[in-house]
Amino acid sequence: MRDNSFSILKSFAVILLVWTSCTSFPVVSDFVGMVALPAFFLCVGYFFNAQHVARPAEYVERRARRLYLPFIKWAVALLVLHNLWFAPGILSEAATIPAHSYSWHEFSQRLWDIVLNMSGYDETLGATFWVFRALLLANLGFLVLFILGRKVSRFESDKEIGWAIFTISFLAVLWLVLGGLSVTGLADDSGSRYGGYRELLGLFFICCGFLFAQYRQSVVVDWRTYLLCLCVWVPVAWFYPVSMTPPADILHFVALPLPAFAGFMLLLGAAELVSRYEGTITRTLVYVGDNYLCVLAFFLLAFKPVSMLKAAIYGLPWSAVAESPVAPGGYWWDGFALLYLLSGVGLPLMVRYLYLRVTAGHQWGFGKWGDALFDVVLLLGVTLLRILKAIVLAFYNFFLNFFRALGEFLRASNPKDE
Repeated sequence: MRDNSFSILKSFAVILLVWTSCTSFPVVSDFVGMVALPAFFLCVGYFFNAQHVARPAEYVERRARRLYLPFIKWAVALLVLHNLWFAPGILSEAATIPAHSYSWHEFSQRLWDIVLNMSGYDETLGATFWVFRALLLANLGFLVLFILGRKVSRFESDKEIGWAIFTISFLAVLWLVLGGLSVTGLADDSGSRYGGYRELLGLFFICCGFLFAQYRQSVVVDWRTYLLCLCVWVPVAWFYPVSMTPPADILHFVALPLPAFAGFMLLLGAAELVSRYEGTITRTLVYVGDNYLCVLAFFLLAFKPVSMLKAAIYGLPWSAVAESPVAPGGYWWDGFALLYLLSGVGLPLMVRYLYLRVTAGHQWGFGKWGDALFDVVLLLGVTLLRILKAIVLAFYNFFLNFFRALGEFLRASNPKDE
């Protein structure tokens, strides 16, 4: 039977990541920022199989299909649509993070960068696309170092190789930060001088995940472990919150690994607890975790319909829609943070589900486009009808119970009964 705990863990991480982008509580971003993104790299390291050393080409192909190809498809799609986002106000030159229309020269240059360097993507709507390159290069870097470690005769086990890579990656990040260096060809999208920091840090976390898998069976994990993790994570997140963003100083890097791993352990414990129960919520979390890259790529774009609704309700200028990640204004209790969360996680997965449903039964020749379009319209219609039915039933039950309770109250307060 499949262990769904790590899929649920990744769903927790991506949901928390989306939540940090739409909540008005800075403390949430401080706590979650230390855990969410490192958790993805730790999961990769945990599932690294030493047998890949014998078949490196197969491993590289799998990683390319999982990370490079989706990046290319999604980044190019946003690139093609970039100039079209200005008409409905999704992007604007007047926004706090301004965007501008691409000329043919800039479009061509960005296309080259996307294909050859996994950069050049839309900095506003694709701000999280750096994760794809970091995951891919950290994966390949760990594989190469592991293969080289197998050729060193003094290493007697995979654990020793893991500790060697741990030391190398830690010292490499330390050298990069202390020296203000940048890895050639890995310029950071934010313009930081620490190009390649995220990739090297990702390699370090993958190694941590691999070592955790090696020692997990020999370490007892109980409530005391989780209490210790909580005592490590909470103080650092409260007094010195850091994340995988390029560091301002050496303390920014040194303060991250231990609380990040502690938070990962807490998420894993919660995921293992949830995975024991079968039900709709568990299946939904597993689906989200299995497709977390889709959410990671498109949740900022999925925020925009909610920003439009918020602008309409609060009477904000339409330019507020272009603000990133969410439209300003409102109150913490108005429910828009929840709407942003539901849209950021649910909308990309719903579009993906519809796409797979439509393309599953079609060989994409010219004669099939009409059938595919009909299937899309039909599926969207059925989905909207089901949503409308659920809303109508919810309102009906609410008012029915309301008037029933009101009738009972009036009968109870009738003076004739006294």
